[in-house]
Amino acid sequence: MGGKRKKEITPSFIEVIESRLKGILPGASSQMKMRPHIREIQSFMSFEKDAMPAAVLFLLFQKSSQWWFFLTQRSKNVEYHRGQISLPGGCQEKNESLNDTALRETEEEIGVPVSAIKTLGSVTPLFIPASGFIVTPFIGYCKNHVIPNIDKNEVESLHFVKVEHLLDDLIIENERKVINAVEVEIPFFNFNGLKVWGATASILNECKEIISDCYKKE
Repeated sequence: MGGKRKKEITPSFIEVIESRLKGILPGASSQMKMRPHIREIQSFMSFEKDAMPAAVLFLLFQKSSQWWFFLTQRSKNVEYHRGQISLPGGCQEKNESLNDTALRETEEEIGVPVSAIKTLGSVTPLFIPASGFIVTPFIGYCKNHVIPNIDKNEVESLHFVKVEHLLDDLIIENERKVINAVEVEIPFFNFNGLKVWGATASILNECKEIISDCYKKE
């Protein structure tokens, strides 16, 4: 299944994704493929009772007849995961649904108005031991052309990634890192030099498998 795919994704693809999200999701087994070692996998499977709810948005948009999505590099000013590559998102506020959290945070971070976005559904929640968050990822798309405007206090830089690049198995690489005095091999997505690992990589892998399933149905 490796290598680049040549088929273009048509607008009806969005409807296929929305339908797919109502079925059985790839789940934790998909997310775990991008985790480094067994201890993290075990913590991954059991959410802490006092975990803080949060949401992120895998936001699709069209450019030059192709589908893309946004990734952000978090600024050094934010409280959690400083400098890391992530999807737009953040903590749930009081009396707010997680879907609304994902939309609000996306507008705040990258300037895409809530009114311009349609969410298609959510994927598997992910517990992040390092920060204590339980993150619910949503998939959505921009209903019309938008011009992002990042909040420099929260976002250092904004990156556009082609969906077909995510679907290319050849961009998954491994790197050895020392975490808590233990050397581990960590898988990551290499988007033309932009390395995405950890929780975001886990979320992206489930999104990838969902989109790949839909791609076959198109």
